[in-house]
Amino acid sequence: MFREIKKKKLILDNRKPYAKETTEYIEEITLIDWIYTSLKLDGSGIGKTGVQKIAKGEFLVDVTISDHSAVGNYQDAIKLAYNMADMDIELTEKYLFRFYQLLANPGKLEYRRNNPVLVMLDYIPPHPSEIEEQMDILFQWMNTNDFQSNPILRAAYLHNKLVEIYPYESHSEAVARLAMYYELVRNGYPPVNLNLSESEYYGAIKSYLKKEEIQPLYEPLERGVYNKLEIMMQLTADQT
Repeated sequence: MFREIKKKKLILDNRKPYAKETTEYIEEITLIDWIYTSLKLDGSGIGKTGVQKIAKGEFLVDVTISDHSAVGNYQDAIKLAYNMADMDIELTEKYLFRFYQLLANPGKLEYRRNNPVLVMLDYIPPHPSEIEEQMDILFQWMNTNDFQSNPILRAAYLHNKLVEIYPYESHSEAVARLAMYYELVRNGYPPVNLNLSESEYYGAIKSYLKKEEIQPLYEPLERGVYNKLEIMMQLTADQT
């Protein structure tokens, strides 16, 4: 499927610049997909239409204040991600902490000091004393050529490696998803509506932690990118 994805991306790149209205519509649906997927996998029950309305500034009485706040936090983090991608910035400790700050608003920007048992993953992450070393290893991996020929696979691995370390007191999964989507955006691929339920998402992570299986996360991510590019092909068909 990745071969077909590369073909679609090449065609879409050759159709640029898109019409203004088309560009704005693609940007809107991509933003909503990104926020909706993030909230869904955070355990929120808010629907895509609700996300869209809140992102446009509406206040929904049947949606919690926490969800309203989360939509705004994700909007800020996504804006930062796009700004970083425009400057082709490599992910570093500094920028991951900025994602964490925007999503969690912690009192201090520091790695976790506790050693939680992650019940949904049946997993105990590295001891706090090991986090800095593990993050250094992760950044070294990011500077290698591993999976450069397939940025979608690289993004899936980055996500799972970050969750494996579980560096923050909270929102480690959310930061990992932002990092995953940032890798897509930086390499010219769109963020997608990841077609996984919360339980399926954690099952995919668990498969990696227990068996080093990447396919349970990679395949839905790859399929999501394929589907989004297909939509974009249809939206830009008159520009051939």
